[in-house]
Amino acid sequence: MPHQKPLYIPRRSRNLPAHVWRPLNRGIPEKWHAIARAKGYRIHRRIRDRLHLSLECLTCGALTAHKIYTLRTAQPACGGCREAVMHQNAAKAGVVLGERDAEHRHYALYTLPCGHEARLQRGRIARLAKEGPAEGRDGFYCPICHTKRLDRLASTWGWTLIGADTEGDLNYRLLWHDACGHSQRVATANLVTGRYDCGGCGESWASAPSTLYMMRFAVPGLGTFVKLGYSRYPGRRMHHQLGLRDDVVAELIDELPMPSGQVALRIEKGLHAQLRAEHAEKVIPRADLAPWINVTSEVYAPTAEPIIRRMIDALESPCWPRKTRLIS
Repeated sequence: MPHQKPLYIPRRSRNLPAHVWRPLNRGIPEKWHAIARAKGYRIHRRIRDRLHLSLECLTCGALTAHKIYTLRTAQPACGGCREAVMHQNAAKAGVVLGERDAEHRHYALYTLPCGHEARLQRGRIARLAKEGPAEGRDGFYCPICHTKRLDRLASTWGWTLIGADTEGDLNYRLLWHDACGHSQRVATANLVTGRYDCGGCGESWASAPSTLYMMRFAVPGLGTFVKLGYSRYPGRRMHHQLGLRDDVVAELIDELPMPSGQVALRIEKGLHAQLRAEHAEKVIPRADLAPWINVTSEVYAPTAEPIIRRMIDALESPCWPRKTRLIS
């Protein structure tokens, strides 16, 4: 005899085919009925094998498959009650619950107010249902609407949105410049303000040639340090923009030309991330050198110099001719 109601299956057993959960004609000891009633259930029937039962929730009437051991030693969870809570949370958060995510139990598909479907964390929806969204924010966004909005912003400045960032950074998108056909990565924050320039036909720092450099400087009483950075004019950067105190002795010790400021920025950020991840003990806190040099980061202990030099060496290529001379 088939189940008259849908049978909720525990998460760890959902990979089993439906026919496995067939009714089983076996006796049910009276003491099991007493245990089930005490825990808010009625035993519907034996199913699958000698170890499993179908329990009917006395609160919502849903059927849930459980092991006999679970009934006897723990409080069985009702699949119907859980799903009802998920629907209630979704309604309070302003979305509609769809199917559960088959790959991750903490996610589900929800229909957003715009009509599009999105994969969201169930816990996030529960928090929104309890606390409400932050002021001025929904607590979630539609990926489709968000992409359309970014495309509209890009078109305002003469660009076309191609797609996701080629390097996988969620804060960047790949754009196509309508005027010259050049494509490049642009931060989504800059799409709002238009504060970006074409690396192909523009004339700002983003498109102008730049230089990746390493600088060594000696601070009285503290010792020697090295700085990794990029600049269109490294010499000017050293003498005028870093705010070095008069008693600080500085010299440029390595340079590598970059085709554009945009490329230099991307490479510099990658090198700093690698140094922080692999040589965190060599990073000098900003506060330690604040009275002597005006930078927020990018300063390292002198022992990092050969490491940085090797990293710059690894970037050498025919299209970026290397300046091997030291500049004092």
